[in-house]
Amino acid sequence: MKRAFTLIELLVVIAIIAILAAILFPVFAQAKAAAKKTADLSNLKQIGTGIVMYAADNDDYYPRNIYVNPQYGNNGFTWREAVQPYIKSGGRSDGGWSNNQLLSIGGLWASPSEPTNSKYGYSAFVSLIPNQGNPSKSVTELPRPAGTAVITTVGINPDWGNSSAGFIEYHWWWHGGAQWPPQWEGANSGAKWDNDLSCNWGAPNPSCAMPRYRYTLQANVAWADGHAKNVRKGALNWCRDIYTGSSIGGEDWSWMFTPGGVCAQWANIN
Repeated sequence: MKRAFTLIELLVVIAIIAILAAILFPVFAQAKAAAKKTADLSNLKQIGTGIVMYAADNDDYYPRNIYVNPQYGNNGFTWREAVQPYIKSGGRSDGGWSNNQLLSIGGLWASPSEPTNSKYGYSAFVSLIPNQGNPSKSVTELPRPAGTAVITTVGINPDWGNSSAGFIEYHWWWHGGAQWPPQWEGANSGAKWDNDLSCNWGAPNPSCAMPRYRYTLQANVAWADGHAKNVRKGALNWCRDIYTGSSIGGEDWSWMFTPGGVCAQWANIN
């Protein structure tokens, strides 16, 4: 005589499957996030290496954030296009904020965690890779190349066609949480600007031009010597990790490192 499942037995089996699914689905999500984090770190490592190779061929000077090219208007092209020959990944397309800029897209230039169809998911700290009007930075002038951040992920504003600002803020007050005395690390540091949807130049925050911690409150960062590593949210320190030891944006902030200054404890770090 064949014996069929009873209703109770069937319900027990369904309950067991539901419990297993509830246990496993978060594990699958964590595994997917870990895979993206690893791919992101690999991208940044290769981009960082490309920047170092560029500098080696450019009298030890790092690339600039934007280059003027009459063929493409005032914006021209960015540090990405300057470094791309050393990376040989992704492609190029015309277009940009003003539709007159070359863009390196796809391949290593696309962060695995950035919103769909976004561009500029990775951006450079302008303190090291400067905009127009600021002098180029040399490898030899950096006191701590291995401790100077150069590239990481940034906020994305959907209103800009899923584009970010294309650079990372260098002003110390944003990285100090826009308060006095500044807090370089922790929840009230520059990490407080970690968001996408609210980043808007009309609002009192620079989130589109600040590091974005997309991997469980962590972000991968490429450093000036070419290596890349993971940084937890709230750990980037402007005095130690971002300031390049010279004038930024035409302003001299060396006074912050003098005895009694807010950066004094990092004045002689090497």
